[in-house]
Amino acid sequence: GTDDKQVLRLKNQGLPGKGGAANGDAHIEIRIEAHPMFTRRGYDVHLDLPITLLEAVEGTTLTVPTVTGKVKVRIPADSNTGTILRLKGKGIDDIKGHNRGDQLIRLQVTLPDETDKELRDFLRSWSKSTSYDPRKDTGLFDS
Repeated sequence: GTDDKQVLRLKNQGLPGKGGAANGDAHIEIRIEAHPMFTRRGYDVHLDLPITLLEAVEGTTLTVPTVTGKVKVRIPADSNTGTILRLKGKGIDDIKGHNRGDQLIRLQVTLPDETDKELRDFLRSWSKSTSYDPRKDTGLFDS
């Protein structure tokens, strides 16, 4: 529950005072290094989770890391990049240990570096049979 740049005061743990006076207080500034998987915002922990196109379309259950260990998470069918899943109580404890933040998982649909001809052919065929347009109603292409 400690925050980056938080200063801890250790009473009477500093240098001795002048002329035999009591020790002063030691002030320690906490620095929290970046984690390779998690980012922190307040007491919430964030994780970007890459998933396959098939996992996004059909849904699945995956084992994902948390700050306290691994848990199984259900990825709903028809998930998209940017979909946020919330794991209640899987974040950081507050400084007094009374409350705990959540872990938020942001899904990232990830394609392989190279897709095969079958997938491209299927997607071309599918796009001809649907009117799906992800830019519709975004205002990006309004005149």
